[in-house]
Amino acid sequence: MAKEKKKMNLFLKILLWILGILIGAAALIALANVICTSIVMKQAKSVDAVFTEDRLTPAIDDATGFYTFTTDRELKVVQLTDTHLGCGFLSLASDKQMLKTVETMLRAEKPDLVIVTGDAFFPVPESGTFNNANELKVFSTMMNNLGIYWAFTFGNHDCQAMAYLDEAALAQRLEECGEYCLFQRGSESLSGEGNYAINVKNSDGVITRSFILLDSHSYPADDAWGFKGEYDNIHPDQIEWYKSTVNILTDLNKQAIASVADAAKRSEYSKRFNIVPSFLFFHIPLAEYKTAWENYEKNGYRDTFDTKYVYGYMGETEAPYIFCGAGDDDMFEAVLDYGSTQAIFCGHDHTNNFSFEYMGVRLSYGMSCDCFVYKGIKNLGSQRGCTVITCGADGSFEITPENYYQEKYDFEGKESVSMQPLNEEQEKAQKNG
Repeated sequence: MAKEKKKMNLFLKILLWILGILIGAAALIALANVICTSIVMKQAKSVDAVFTEDRLTPAIDDATGFYTFTTDRELKVVQLTDTHLGCGFLSLASDKQMLKTVETMLRAEKPDLVIVTGDAFFPVPESGTFNNANELKVFSTMMNNLGIYWAFTFGNHDCQAMAYLDEAALAQRLEECGEYCLFQRGSESLSGEGNYAINVKNSDGVITRSFILLDSHSYPADDAWGFKGEYDNIHPDQIEWYKSTVNILTDLNKQAIASVADAAKRSEYSKRFNIVPSFLFFHIPLAEYKTAWENYEKNGYRDTFDTKYVYGYMGETEAPYIFCGAGDDDMFEAVLDYGSTQAIFCGHDHTNNFSFEYMGVRLSYGMSCDCFVYKGIKNLGSQRGCTVITCGADGSFEITPENYYQEKYDFEGKESVSMQPLNEEQEKAQKNG
């Protein structure tokens, strides 16, 4: 009996030691994360405002309920994607690099609007923290200090199953995180969070451009933790909302155009804006991105009847290379049917940065800001940057991929990286073709 008691006491001591070690490790990790968050927050707070001579200030339009810029000049948008801010003890160096990257590009570009197409935050074990609330605080602090308006759409990592805040809670905080954040949760009856639009009007009240943002979700309903490695799709009710929004904005344009007194101007507006011109932004690419790439690749890296190469590379090295939603959706079919959306922008695949015109619609990947998630990506540079979208007052637009490692983004102390080829086979075929 005494022997058994000794064994039990020894077992309890070992258990207490293990428990003590675990508690101590957790306390050390928590302390390390507090310190690391304070370091990146200090960096975010140290950012000075970006001043422009003709700054535009958006306001809520009573007719639509959406934020609206009113201007007769061109409007400049920067798309950022996959910043993967961790605010943990394992991501500190990469977080600092990423924040500097974003600040430097925005300071040089001086955009009217920044649209972040998901995976801004990385609340996963690899970062050392699950606290996406801190990640939002740091990112929004930097954007508020820069004084640049920004919008956001969710990616698959921003609110992973283990994150401190779920999507609804983070969406609520996004709506409350400062005057420069134009995020709107959208209708509670819709799937996801952040289905909304931001519009641009001219002085005659005509909508010259609508930026429509959708939640492309994360993982299928039967795999909330993402173990299968598959991704969700845009849901049918969101597609119906998109159609309804295009119809509402188009009707408003027709009314505005009809009220223009100048007959010549009214005629010109009817040609350009009778159907509201729009762009779509979300995180996970549509299946049509894969179709466009495969058309181009199978044709020897040459254009086909419905697929026209514009720029960039397919740089992912693991199949299926373009990680679109696993199911079927009719998002692209709706785009074709309604004739409003001229270009679609996504992120998600960090080393894909190509742009195609497919069936008359531009399909573009944003340049990634990832300095952490992909193995070794911190020291690679060909994929890193932003996408600059210039919207003309006449409805025209230009999409330009901007690599971070170029002269206009130069700053003292920029890290050294390798400008690796993203797709040697594609580069060779294009050079020889």
